[in-house]
Amino acid sequence: MIVALLSLGFLVSFGVWNLFKLDRELSKFTEPEARPTPVPDLGANAAAINVLNSKIETFKTDQGNKRDASITLTPEEINLAIAAFDQFEELRKTFSVKSIKKDQIDIDISFPLRGSPTKGDFRYLNGTMIATPELAGGEIILIVDRVDVPGKSVPDGFLGQLSPYRVTERYLEEETLGPWMKRLTGLSLAEGTLTLTIKTESEPPGAQPKKVGPGHLIRAGVLLGAVLLGLIAVTILASKRGKQVSS
Repeated sequence: MIVALLSLGFLVSFGVWNLFKLDRELSKFTEPEARPTPVPDLGANAAAINVLNSKIETFKTDQGNKRDASITLTPEEINLAIAAFDQFEELRKTFSVKSIKKDQIDIDISFPLRGSPTKGDFRYLNGTMIATPELAGGEIILIVDRVDVPGKSVPDGFLGQLSPYRVTERYLEEETLGPWMKRLTGLSLAEGTLTLTIKTESEPPGAQPKKVGPGHLIRAGVLLGAVLLGLIAVTILASKRGKQVSS
């Protein structure tokens, strides 16, 4: 019983220590304040919005008529879509495409991350995410290569937790975006543009297996150990009480 309780105490203490350690590590490359990403002015970009809407309508019409459909977007058009359409409201001021290259996308980010477990506040990852977009199970995911934060280094362990970044997961069940996202069959990059494609004779790519980071494994191990030790302690107590009653 004593061994079980000591072991349980150790696991709980280790779990609490791990949370505070996480907060200390986050403070090395995050900031206490957000640095909102730029949001384009809709009034000053009225003509560009009309062009974007025309592209979207052509894409929807071709796809609706069971024809091959594609839409090619520039960084400016992606950012306009984020600013103009209500579905993307959560991305505003936190996610802005900086540039598109042949093999990567540079994205300005300001992500809130949970900070100290005792204070309940947030830390902010302000920097530029360098990533490669892919299609997986009806989602556009980002395979993160690195995050550039001025004067700071983002550790590989954190990047492992961040990648793949499921930027469109929240739209899978959205009534407008969800259905056509699940029909996407191709995604390609060129200098300055991103192209999404639906080919009628091609199958959408399957889902990518979810990665389980080491942090999740540690927390799961602590929880499992605590549960097992708790069961052992209950069993021992029940056994002792049974003996006392029988005597």
